[in-house]
Amino acid sequence: MKFKRDDIFEISTEPYDLADDKNYSKIDYIEWVRFIDDPQDEFIWFEDTQKGKNLLKNIDKVPDSFKERVFGGLNKSACYSEFDKSKGYYNIMISFNSVRSTVNISFECNPKIEDFKILIEMANYLNAILLRDGKEIIDEQYLDSLT
Repeated sequence: MKFKRDDIFEISTEPYDLADDKNYSKIDYIEWVRFIDDPQDEFIWFEDTQKGKNLLKNIDKVPDSFKERVFGGLNKSACYSEFDKSKGYYNIMISFNSVRSTVNISFECNPKIEDFKILIEMANYLNAILLRDGKEIIDEQYLDSLT
């Protein structure tokens, strides 16, 4: 089965129905930050990217009504991985959803099997699971079955 960039990928403590608004996940934000901050050079916080630095430098130009949203995105709530120099963007964006206590993952292009190895490591660290579309568990055995 091929992964698509528009699939919904998330790290949660249990599978869930996308149509159900109930949330049972209990991912610890502090532990997620610790994983990202681990000196593995895999991730970069949005505020440490060139775009994030420029946004902070020009924060006085942001209308007051949008500043809260801008600061919310800069306070270790989103990180990136796999910068594509030729295209000028990061392939993977990962953010903490504080409402659902989950970790959301999006891709700029169709993900490769290799992209999921660090995400599975993150899920394991957080005592959680990596999911596609809320129900399909992606783990090492699942990836092995695709090769």
